[in-house]
Amino acid sequence: MRPILWLAVLLLTPPAVVAKPLLRGSQGNYVVSEFVATTPKRAWAVLSNFNNQADWAPDISQAKVVKRTGNQLELQQTYKAGYTFGLPIKAKLSITERPPTGFSYRRISGARLNSLQGQWSITATAGGVQLRHQIRVDPQVPGPLRPFYYEQQEQNLLQWMSILKQRMESP
Repeated sequence: MRPILWLAVLLLTPPAVVAKPLLRGSQGNYVVSEFVATTPKRAWAVLSNFNNQADWAPDISQAKVVKRTGNQLELQQTYKAGYTFGLPIKAKLSITERPPTGFSYRRISGARLNSLQGQWSITATAGGVQLRHQIRVDPQVPGPLRPFYYEQQEQNLLQWMSILKQRMESP
């Protein structure tokens, strides 16, 4: 190959991109998404395994489905992370499943949270799925501590997505 042509090929070839989760939003209202090289069925199996979340989720120390009726369930979780300032925070969530495309959730009860709601979606794409989590959280945190809370929450959301991607792409 001639040197000029070789240089043109190098300049016009896009660099290899290392995919990372994309986080948008601020102050408790976020959307985080990531491409995952897996099937919708596998993504759903990992995402909806609620009782085992404490085994891998960075901020959940306990999780248990306490009631299920069809596609409706109640999930009891205990959070413990930087954004909880190291305190265990219990919450009960109402979840509406839409297998294999995702689920929505909202807080029924729980300490130190004014509100918590969101949804997960799994969308089939070429070569995998687009995993997306939309969340709105209003913590009972004094104003001066909110920036720290939100910074920790953002890091947790990115960590969740990276862990899910790894688990979904593993055999």
